[in-house]
Amino acid sequence: MAGDGVAYQWDDRAFQQMLKETIGRVKNFKPVMEPFSDYMVTRTEDRFDKEQAPDGSAWQTLKLATRMEKQASGKIDKILQRNGLLRLVHPKATRDSAGVYSNKVYAAIHNRGGMAGRNRSARIPKREFLGFNDADIKEFQATVKDWIIMGRR
Repeated sequence: MAGDGVAYQWDDRAFQQMLKETIGRVKNFKPVMEPFSDYMVTRTEDRFDKEQAPDGSAWQTLKLATRMEKQASGKIDKILQRNGLLRLVHPKATRDSAGVYSNKVYAAIHNRGGMAGRNRSARIPKREFLGFNDADIKEFQATVKDWIIMGRR
């Protein structure tokens, strides 16, 4: 039986299409960066509610004088929430980055700590509210993986 044989041929059009779509998703992550930025807004709001940094550590408590001033003036009795404006953070997403930001000029000094006021005479303790922790990074990795492989946001 000369000439007998068998041949297998795989039609890879569907595979080629899947690769094309995957490459397109890798070139533009904005569809996944936007929901992750929204996720980070929620995480930041949670930090204000819990009064803790991204790593889970508690913010330094307010000085007695500050607590008394807030109580006397009827202001919000929570750390970094004199009028509630600092906790209003905004999502920021591009095709290759995701995050949150505050447009308040005093946000950086509260997030990082440092000297402020006239002649830089007041020490502001670091009370980090913007940032990522390990759980946030794992969420981001899972989100990106779902986007690249499955096209899910």
